[in-house]
Amino acid sequence: MRVTTNTDVAKEVEVFPGIYERRYFLHGSLAAAAALLALELSSGKTLAQTTSSVGTGTLSWDDFLKQSVPVAQKLIADPALNVDEYLYRIGSLATRLSEIPDSQLGSYKPVDPRVWFGPSFRGSPFFIIQWRMEPGAFLPPHNHRNASVCTLGFQGQIRLRNFEIVGEEPAYDSKQTFRVRETRSETMTRGRISTLSPSRDNIHCFAAGKEAARGIDINTLHGKNDFSFLNLSEKPVDAESRIFEATWNPTLGQPATKR
Repeated sequence: MRVTTNTDVAKEVEVFPGIYERRYFLHGSLAAAAALLALELSSGKTLAQTTSSVGTGTLSWDDFLKQSVPVAQKLIADPALNVDEYLYRIGSLATRLSEIPDSQLGSYKPVDPRVWFGPSFRGSPFFIIQWRMEPGAFLPPHNHRNASVCTLGFQGQIRLRNFEIVGEEPAYDSKQTFRVRETRSETMTRGRISTLSPSRDNIHCFAAGKEAARGIDINTLHGKNDFSFLNLSEKPVDAESRIFEATWNPTLGQPATKR
């Protein structure tokens, strides 16, 4: 069931020429957005269908797409592509978002408290996945090989950690233990961005604080999209250098194989 207010407005928008989507946007205060999210969490729904809007940003969702997509297309077409420039040009626009759309989010059941995901934009050269985390939720470490990602915090607070593989990377079906170095650990709040590329910070994990959190990942593929979760040692094997032991766990969340 959708919770509606006098600020909950539906509109038909043209994302690209001839392509229309019907979207809901909530334009209001932080308190209104927080109250709406609290209602959703208490309702026990398995799909998140609440729109968030916070602060007084200067770009609507559609203005963001109209500005960022042409910039991204121009940069990605450059044979001398600088991935960091690409990510931060898009990210600088994302920090100005005043709203994110009412995307249908599906629950990722292997973790509890729950995390929800769903597409908010399918386009070229990037697509956008919206996420929402219950208080205390944890999304295990996972990689984005051959991809770049710009994460935007929009509501609540999360701890975001990034890692890079040290030495040779084993195959995903290998049980071999390898090592990763923690390269970043930061608190993400509304309007803050964090980026990763195929060559740096390419493993990350999310941990929500005492309140529910919401944000988006702006994803760009630069090759075959290989993906896997990781099992990560709780304590570092080298505390000074922040080195941890890890193994691949590509089946995390996948249906069990019948024997």
